[in-house]
Amino acid sequence: MEFGTKIWLLMEGRSALGAGRVELLKMIDREGSIAGAAKKLDMSFRRAWNAVERAEEGLGVKLLERRKGGAGGGRSNLTPFARDLVARFDRLRLDTGEFAARRFDTLFGQERSAGESVGGGRPEGGAGRTGRGP
Repeated sequence: MEFGTKIWLLMEGRSALGAGRVELLKMIDREGSIAGAAKKLDMSFRRAWNAVERAEEGLGVKLLERRKGGAGGGRSNLTPFARDLVARFDRLRLDTGEFAARRFDTLFGQERSAGESVGGGRPEGGAGRTGRGP
């Protein structure tokens, strides 16, 4: 038996930020552009752009500092607010995963197969999973 957890930040009942958008924001910051991040994450530029816009609209704040292209090319970086938000989101995912792993062991540990381990709440993949499972 396995478990999984997912975390979303909701605004007025609608998802504003989840693991996939956080992964995208981190990649934009690393690559310096939405296009570069989209390529690394194997997604279309339009999909990446829309995801950022939906997050900004949902949260009501700008997440990217954008500089349009030209001779030197454009650049996008996370705003200070977005960097802090990403760090706090990752911390929440980690803490929630660790708590869930302990609770899972308490409630279901005896039902797991011998030798099977449950992850300790490490943030994994774009699906926002911690521990192991679907």
